[in-house]
Amino acid sequence: MKKISFILLFIFLLGCDDSGDSNNSNPIISGRKVYIVGSDDDGACYWVNGTRVELPGGDWATDIVVVDGDVYTTGTCGEYACYWINQDKYELPGSWGEGEAIAVDGNDVYVAGWFMNGSCYWKNGQKINLTTNGESQAFAIGVRSNGSVYIGGSYINNHHYVIPCFWKDGNNRTNLPIPTHGDGEVYDITFSEDGNMRYYAGYTMKPDNLTGYAPKAARWRHTVRTDLPDGTSDISLYGTGSYGITIVGEDIYVAGYTDWIGDYNDDNTGGTFPRYWKNNTVHDLEGGPNTSFGTGQANDIRVADGNVIVVGIATGGPTGESACYWFNGELHYLEDVIGERSEAKGVFID
Repeated sequence: MKKISFILLFIFLLGCDDSGDSNNSNPIISGRKVYIVGSDDDGACYWVNGTRVELPGGDWATDIVVVDGDVYTTGTCGEYACYWINQDKYELPGSWGEGEAIAVDGNDVYVAGWFMNGSCYWKNGQKINLTTNGESQAFAIGVRSNGSVYIGGSYINNHHYVIPCFWKDGNNRTNLPIPTHGDGEVYDITFSEDGNMRYYAGYTMKPDNLTGYAPKAARWRHTVRTDLPDGTSDISLYGTGSYGITIVGEDIYVAGYTDWIGDYNDDNTGGTFPRYWKNNTVHDLEGGPNTSFGTGQANDIRVADGNVIVVGIATGGPTGESACYWFNGELHYLEDVIGERSEAKGVFID
């Protein structure tokens, strides 16, 4: 009898194994796989429905896309930008480079980023310079339905302002509007569902009587800027910013944060707090415990089957911030080691 019970227990444990391909046995969204890319103290990685997959040789990873079951990620490996196709790593030319965004179009793999001497993108491993003066960065990339490649980022002009911009096919730069005497950067790009119109997410900064230079979350439709609402009139708000954008139908979703001025008499005030905007409506997200850094930050966002997935960081203890995702506003940590620093940077839903 004891022998039969042991065998049944053994079979049961085998069925409960959560390694390998079993990462779809507990889906975040029924019938789908949610891929979240980022890093932790052990290096670059991504999570599939919450199960961690290491990216060999990587320090951190920043973006992810899945095509026909193959997982494409990009990030940094030592002093080089790099990308992975599944577990295979490819280093990209350009000293002290970093890969920030990845896109796949047919058989072509595109990575946007920068290197010691300027900003660039790589097509199938070949570096295409955008600038070579060391004063620009590329953070976003997308391929339009007609094959044109758009890269979003920023550069410093002759008047030492940081100008948000996009490049088309590497040789045609367009400035995006900013407030008078202000700055700005682009961090993400998406396309309308017909694949034609481009939308960018980022922030601008402008002189402010109270704070000196205040950041403001913004999105651009081609070259038309929309400042995203603060959602408060509290004078303790320093500013807002945004890092990720996606479109579903007519709805535009932007992931970002609020930045608050701390109370000098309370170390656990101030810092960043996660949120997203649906069109012009603010949705503040639950963070971790209050610390001097705030409670967290949202870095990217996707929507599928009516479910909103936001990824980023949330405070998870007194010494660190942890990679996390929010499922319809509910916070879930990806790492179970309190105090270990980790961060989720991008999300893809397959």
